[in-house]
Amino acid sequence: MKYQYHDLHSSQFEDLVIGICEELLGIGVQGFTNGADGGRDARFEGTAQVFPSTQKPWDGITIIQAKHTSGISRAFSESDFFGNDSAQIDKEIVKVKKLYDNNELDNYMLFANRKLSANKNEEICKKIASETGLSTENIHLFGIDDMERYLKKFPSAIESANLDVLDEPLKLTPEELAEIIEIFAKDNTTYPSIDELDNVKEIKRKEFPQKNIDNMLSDAYAKIIKNHMFKDGHYDEITNFLNHPSNEELKRLYEETVEEFKIKILIHKGNYESFEKILDYMYNRLISRDPDLRKNKRKTRVFLHYMYYFCDIG
Repeated sequence: MKYQYHDLHSSQFEDLVIGICEELLGIGVQGFTNGADGGRDARFEGTAQVFPSTQKPWDGITIIQAKHTSGISRAFSESDFFGNDSAQIDKEIVKVKKLYDNNELDNYMLFANRKLSANKNEEICKKIASETGLSTENIHLFGIDDMERYLKKFPSAIESANLDVLDEPLKLTPEELAEIIEIFAKDNTTYPSIDELDNVKEIKRKEFPQKNIDNMLSDAYAKIIKNHMFKDGHYDEITNFLNHPSNEELKRLYEETVEEFKIKILIHKGNYESFEKILDYMYNRLISRDPDLRKNKRKTRVFLHYMYYFCDIG
């Protein structure tokens, strides 16, 4: 399934969490509107259906929190989330203790779209227990792997959250392209001409002007792409780099990247009036999501132009 959780709105993430909790606890899970939540995003009172097990389900008042981040590959262990007075979990502990002291909480669930290791899970649960009075048996943390597992088991949670992958905006994962461009930017090797390399893929497409008409790409933008490819010499530079035997793994990453981009564009191209809008959107999204691409902004745009000219996309 692999939702790009960081791209969801925080309210969508909460809806997913509530959908999962309805399956684990029961249909009586009550979500709260946006605003000051007093340490609660949702609440359930009664005996849980299946959590943590059908043999020994939780009973009483269960408080549920959903902590969403727009960052990619974040973890519970990071300092903004746990381990100091200003971290999110540490601030929430104060609210959890207040609820517990007021007999408004018997069990505590915290969901986050972050990686959660076994050691960090144990450390955080022990800290929450020691500072609130809750037993560790009545505290449960859910990381991104847990959410993936439950969403596969309970697809109705996705339906209840009214999420459809195909309805999402054009979303791209930048990691593979970032790895390629970072190496490309540092590589000072002079690679042989493509004429001297074997098994180099040829361009199979209509003439470039007709391709631009078919893709509704303006003449002005097409000129920028051609200048990048030939006036600046990037076409041969990138082609030689990707096709050299020593860079076989990078070429594989490139092909996986363009495959992802191609599929996303095919699904969402109707939302954009021209292909240059797509290229600009892709560029802005990629550099906003990856620090290595932000350090190599021009090369990121050049690689997108190369994909277009080479007919890997468009």
